[in-house]
Amino acid sequence: MTADPLAVEAALRSLFPAGVAVAVEPILPASATRLWPEEKPAIAGAVPARLAEFVAGRTAARRALSRLDRLPQALPMARDRAPIWPEGISGSIAHAAGLALAVVREGPPIGVDIEDDSAIAPDLWPVLCGPEELARLGPDPGTEVKRLFCAKEAVFKAQAPHSRAMFGHEILSVTLAGNRFDAQFQTDAGAFRAGQIVRGRIVVAGGLVLAGVAI
Repeated sequence: MTADPLAVEAALRSLFPAGVAVAVEPILPASATRLWPEEKPAIAGAVPARLAEFVAGRTAARRALSRLDRLPQALPMARDRAPIWPEGISGSIAHAAGLALAVVREGPPIGVDIEDDSAIAPDLWPVLCGPEELARLGPDPGTEVKRLFCAKEAVFKAQAPHSRAMFGHEILSVTLAGNRFDAQFQTDAGAFRAGQIVRGRIVVAGGLVLAGVAI
């Protein structure tokens, strides 16, 4: 059962400072006719599930932009698959568990991720976590690894377009502390330097994990 979008939107808003606009849309069967012409090449030949995610994500993004008093406009996809935002806008989109999230603001990069709050299988823990993170795992390690994964995804998305880089989970060492986390870079990656710490927030609501980063 899909979580209540309004409840998830309230939880999402709690992750970010003032000036960040958020929106949540259910992922439903959709037609490409709901997209702008500049967006359609991104989903040419896409299966129905991917099309539904894309439409919901762009719909959420336009609704979030309207909360910044921005007029609706096309949000095409860059070569690295990230959205191309309007001039002066930073944003992030995420999909999971039947919902699409969008966060936007005027200013520095922001990132968001959503995951279902289920445990990750033990064979994947060393893939997603470094030795220090594995050593810190508590009594419910599979669920904790999912939250570390969610935090890392949010940090990955919080990159400026001109300096965006691909990097794996081993690049970050995340420490969870209640509804907050610190993500420390182990090596240089894009505009981030080794040793730099990015701070974010994380919340569990309605069977979902939400993580947000505002650089």
